[in-house]
Amino acid sequence: MARSRATILDIARELGLSKTTVSSALGGSGRISEEKRELIRETAKRLGYVTNRAARSLRVNRVGTIGLFIPPLARRLAFYMDFAFGVTEGAASADYDVTLFAREFTPERAFQVDGVIAIDPAPGEPLVAALLAAGIPTVSVGRYSGEGQDRILGTLEAHHAELQTSILDHLLSRGRKRPALLAVDDYSSSWTLDTRTNYLEWCRRNLIEPLVHEVESNATPRGLVAAISAAVEGDGADALVCGAQGHAAQSQIILEGRGLVLGRDVDVASFAGAAALEVGNPLISAIDLEPRGYGEAATELLDAVVRAPQEAPVHRWFEGATVHLADGVHLAD
Repeated sequence: MARSRATILDIARELGLSKTTVSSALGGSGRISEEKRELIRETAKRLGYVTNRAARSLRVNRVGTIGLFIPPLARRLAFYMDFAFGVTEGAASADYDVTLFAREFTPERAFQVDGVIAIDPAPGEPLVAALLAAGIPTVSVGRYSGEGQDRILGTLEAHHAELQTSILDHLLSRGRKRPALLAVDDYSSSWTLDTRTNYLEWCRRNLIEPLVHEVESNATPRGLVAAISAAVEGDGADALVCGAQGHAAQSQIILEGRGLVLGRDVDVASFAGAAALEVGNPLISAIDLEPRGYGEAATELLDAVVRAPQEAPVHRWFEGATVHLADGVHLAD
């Protein structure tokens, strides 16, 4: 005869605790110390206890699934794929599955989720507006300023202004006084808008002429070559600061193909460094936004506001992003 599945009562007997305490610990609720909660979880795992999700959902009015919205134009970028992996890892820890919203919004669409993470939503994004109108608990990664923005329960942001300023200050310390920004122009998230604002404000403070060239996030090689030519040859830029992930690595190839030496003739930087090609590249200064950790932090925030709604919206800073500065040849003034 097959061994019967362990129950909450079995765990309670094993530890000498009440069923209520064990149930609360496994459900993530109740005033229980983290040490005791972890002991209960470890005992449950050892005894082979498996959560009856259907019964639990009925008791706490939960679906057991959270949604993830990624802007369609950005889904090809590795950052968002890694962010999604971070969300799934965080969701698994909090006992959720994850649904990626892939279809376009339709008015008759229903949402069977406990909450939603929306990363870099544009102000006019109809799906996010519909989620908020439907009363779905929603956390925005990056600020959301569209319809229903007062219903956002939580916002998570990295310290973009400080991180980007570190890159620009580094370029200036190397004698670069004509840095050009290759700005993303095909969608208007708070990050793309803040990136342009931060750059322009830095130029104003340092009495430097701003050189902005707009590029699509998924620019073709021809489009990127045109922007680089306009900046370096047309404007005499001595550094390229790339907004979109991957553009700095592509710029390196294009510039070196023209016989320019990075670190001597021109510097290259990325405000959203690609892990394999830009972060850690000794010739490229890059911000590592640590997308997996970012995704996990977003899930933690959503879980917190779903389980214990607050009277006012919650704002958190993501502290995991770091700056990697190129160690190329130092230039004299």
